[in-house]
Amino acid sequence: MKKPLVPVFIPAVVALVLAKLVLHVYTNTLWGFHRDEFLYLSLGRHLDWGYWSTPPLTGWVSALLQATVGDSLFAIRLFPMLVSCGLIVLVVFMARELGAGRYGQFLAGAAMLLTPANLRPGMLFQPVMADIFFWALLAYLVVLYINSENRLHILYFGLVFGLSFLNKYSTVFALIGIAAALMLSPYRRALWSRAAGGAALLALLLILPNLLWQYQHGFPVVTHMRELSEYQLVNVRVADFLTSQLFMNLSVIPVWVAGLAWFFLPANRRFRLLGWYFVLVFLLLLVLRGKPYYTLGLYPPLIAAGGVWWERVLRRAWQRAALPVLMALILLPALPLGLPVLPLPKMMKYCNYLVEEVGFEGPMRWEDGRIHPLPQDYADMMGWEELGQLALEACREAEGEDVLLYCENYGQAGAVDYYGQGKGIPPAISFSDSYRLWLPREISASTLVYINDELGDDVAELFEDIRVVGAIANPHARERGTTVFICRKPKRPMPEFWEEVVGRVLGD
Repeated sequence: MKKPLVPVFIPAVVALVLAKLVLHVYTNTLWGFHRDEFLYLSLGRHLDWGYWSTPPLTGWVSALLQATVGDSLFAIRLFPMLVSCGLIVLVVFMARELGAGRYGQFLAGAAMLLTPANLRPGMLFQPVMADIFFWALLAYLVVLYINSENRLHILYFGLVFGLSFLNKYSTVFALIGIAAALMLSPYRRALWSRAAGGAALLALLLILPNLLWQYQHGFPVVTHMRELSEYQLVNVRVADFLTSQLFMNLSVIPVWVAGLAWFFLPANRRFRLLGWYFVLVFLLLLVLRGKPYYTLGLYPPLIAAGGVWWERVLRRAWQRAALPVLMALILLPALPLGLPVLPLPKMMKYCNYLVEEVGFEGPMRWEDGRIHPLPQDYADMMGWEELGQLALEACREAEGEDVLLYCENYGQAGAVDYYGQGKGIPPAISFSDSYRLWLPREISASTLVYINDELGDDVAELFEDIRVVGAIANPHARERGTTVFICRKPKRPMPEFWEEVVGRVLGD
């Protein structure tokens, strides 16, 4: 006979969520906007069923936030903060379904609070935090089905998968892993049940508009993935992938490792498929050279199971109190890499110490494969307002002229659009990411405000009068050296030149 589940320990859940909220309210505005956040803000101003590199859900959330709470740094980071709090609650409920009592539930929630994997994703407005939550929710529905064999949970699985797909395409890896793990379990019959067919149909109905959008636009996600593989994933080293796994959940290693082992204990055979799910997807991402953070959604079930394991091992009150304290103490030295709690000079010294004294390079290795003084995400949060002011200065100098404002990448374009709102400057144009979807095919401009780290040969040859307005001077910004040029007196009509460039880039 199945043992009755212990009621959720509500006071502990409330305390953990409040601690999470306090932490983010303090840190969310200490540094500036991240490059990607400018892109996602722009998606909210161009609502559609798809975008160049992401499905539509982030754009819809962006539009909702901008229409309700605004587009300030604090406002747009409310969403990931709240989702990360929701993840704590979800892990507590998952631990309960796995058999945790009050202490096990608290420990699982505390581990989710104290893991670096739920810190920075819970700060930045990106699809990452929602992706982790959706993966955890899919695993939770599997646990609910195992405990009840209620086919409604299979239908809910289809609904959640569809929403998760609309947030990030990588959720397909979760689906593959869960399906493969089910094939290794006694629950494999669920895969070809009528409820599974209904779940598949429900998921298809949700994602079909996006699939049609992809078809109509020539499947830009395929082009994006190819570029990602050629220029970023090629730099992902196996050693860095593995060490990053340890670091991303460093403070809670005792919990998630215990959870992985718990799934493979003979007494927990009915939940073993979640252990296989972790192993299979982890190996798949390792072989495909996925970015280290792609695995973050795999850890919440392990943390929930770890709460169950430690509750049964630790009997004395002082032991139970010591483990979360130990996790907090382990987190403290690594906290600056999880959240930007240090001012820039101290952060620089801290990162240099990690690289030179400890030999820990992973967080400072950027997508280009090289070691830098700061983690890439931190360098991506500097220099944008400076760029916006330079763009404003250039457009004011060209006031009265027909101006085309071009930016080389989406971070530049998004920053210029953000800081130029309501100030009379033209919208930024770029061939980068989703900005290429909004390109004007015809222009009438005769003056070009050109933003890049250097002047392109084609632009240099086209204009007789080129002046440098300024460049980003912040030495720690990833965009350091990005320059704003004003280009006048074209040697041939700019509309003709633009038509050729657009045709070449878009393959017309």
